[in-house]
Amino acid sequence: MLLKRPGPEPMARTLIIGVGNPLRCDDGVAWQVISDLSRQGVPQDVEVITQHQLTPELAFPASQSETVLFLDAAVDGQGGELRCQAVTPQRASGVFSHEFSPGTILSLAQELYGKRPQGFVISLGGECFDHGETLSPCVQKNLPRAVSFIKELVTKGAPHTTGATTHG
Repeated sequence: MLLKRPGPEPMARTLIIGVGNPLRCDDGVAWQVISDLSRQGVPQDVEVITQHQLTPELAFPASQSETVLFLDAAVDGQGGELRCQAVTPQRASGVFSHEFSPGTILSLAQELYGKRPQGFVISLGGECFDHGETLSPCVQKNLPRAVSFIKELVTKGAPHTTGATTHG
């Protein structure tokens, strides 16, 4: 039997959303980062979600968090390049869009639930997006650095920046 305290569920301080296709080599890097983070253990006030793509349903858990970290592979830039960029709310371009951005998720959280957490996209540059389940050597080499960076953000707090930072 699970006992819960009366009252509302505690708000997750940080929500980590890993996006990508683990069957497309480096496109699955977010899934691997989250797997490594889960194995190492994340604080109790961190919620972790993996998805193939961003969907409007993510607006609710985003609205329940102070900070949302969107993890994804980057198709531009150098392989293994780690970037962190602040996200601002952005309205969806269409009613039935199949392409939601992190900014759209934050905008929906604000419009539907009246709350907008700070958001950051953390990306690791990919080299290979072919069919397969193996990360490229460059991405595999930089995976521990990405995991360490995200753990630091989760434990020490997200940066208060609006620009992009490159870690490499």
